[in-house]
Amino acid sequence: MGNKQIKIKNKERLIIAICIFLVILILLPLFIIFNFQKQNKLLSKKDSNILYYNENEFENENKGDDDVIVVNVDDENETYESQPTNEEKPKNEETKPKVQNIPYYIKINNKANTVTVYKKDAKGEYTVPIKAMICSIGDATPESGVFSISDKYTWRFLQGDVYGQYACRITGHILFHSVPYTSQDKSTLEWWEYDKLGEKASLGCIRLKVEDAKWIYDNCVSGTKVEFYSDSNPGPLGKPTARKISDDEEVRNWDPTDPDKNNPWNEYLKRKEENKKQEEDNKQEEKNQTKEDIVVQATTNSVSKDNTVIDNKNEVANEIKETNNNNIIINNNTNVIKQN
Repeated sequence: MGNKQIKIKNKERLIIAICIFLVILILLPLFIIFNFQKQNKLLSKKDSNILYYNENEFENENKGDDDVIVVNVDDENETYESQPTNEEKPKNEETKPKVQNIPYYIKINNKANTVTVYKKDAKGEYTVPIKAMICSIGDATPESGVFSISDKYTWRFLQGDVYGQYACRITGHILFHSVPYTSQDKSTLEWWEYDKLGEKASLGCIRLKVEDAKWIYDNCVSGTKVEFYSDSNPGPLGKPTARKISDDEEVRNWDPTDPDKNNPWNEYLKRKEENKKQEEDNKQEEKNQTKEDIVVQATTNSVSKDNTVIDNKNEVANEIKETNNNNIIINNNTNVIKQN
C-alpha cells in the first residue's frame, strides 16, 4: 500500500472520528434535557414539592444548618423581609385544615400597630376578642385584605442578614415573626429594634414579642385568616405595651418575654424585685427610726414652743404631728397638755 493510500485511509478515519464526536456532542444535551423533563413530570404527578438551590445559598452556606429549601409550587415563595436561604423546612406541609376546624381569626390594625385575636361565638362567628398584641408593621404591609397563614418556621432568615423566631407566613413575603436577631442565637436580639415595638419599624412583616409570635406559631393552624385594616381605635382589648430594654444592658440582648429557661431576664427581674423590696424596707426602717428618735427626745425634755407647753414625765404617745402654727402636740392618755 502506497503512501498516498495510507494518507487517504488516515483522513477517512479522522473524518469518521470527528463525526462521531459531533454526534455525541449533539445527543448528550438532548438526553440530559429529556431526562430532566421526565423527572419533572414524575414530580408533578406525585404533587411533590421541588427542591432547589439559590445562588445566595452558596454564598451564605455557613449561616444556617439547612442549605436546601422545600418550597411549594406557587407564587408565594418570596419573602420581603426574608430571603429563601438557611432556614428549616416549614412546619406545616400537611393539607390545610377545613374552615370549621380553625379556632381563631386575627386582625391587624396597621394604624395602631396592634394585633387582636378573636374566637367564635355561640353562632360560630369570630366576634369574641381573647388576646391583643403590640406589633410593628412596615411600608410593604398590606393596607387591607384577608389572607391565610401557611408555612411556619422556628427560625427564618431575613433580609439584612438577620433572623426571626417563630415565623408564620401570612401572604407572599409578609410574615409574623419576632424582633430580628443577628444570628440563630437567642442572645443576639437587636434590642434597639425591640424598643420600637408599637410603631412602624419593619420592612413589611409583622414584628411581635417572642411570647406573642410563639403563641401564633403554636395556636393558629395553617389556614387561619388574617385581616388587615387601619383604625385609630386599637381594638376591643386596647393596645398592650412592651418593656423598653435599652437601659437594661446586662440582659437586653434577650427578648424579655422569651419562655426559654435560659433567659437571663428571669433571674435579672427577680433580683431587681428583691432589691426594690429591700430599698422600700430600708426607707420604712429609716422612717420608723426617725419617729422613735423624736419620741425619745420628747420623753426626756420639756418642750416649749410658741404658746404650747408639753409635760412629758409620763410615757408619750406614738403619734406626733406638727400643726400649722408650728406647735407640737403629743397625744397620750397619760400626758398633760397645757396651752396658754
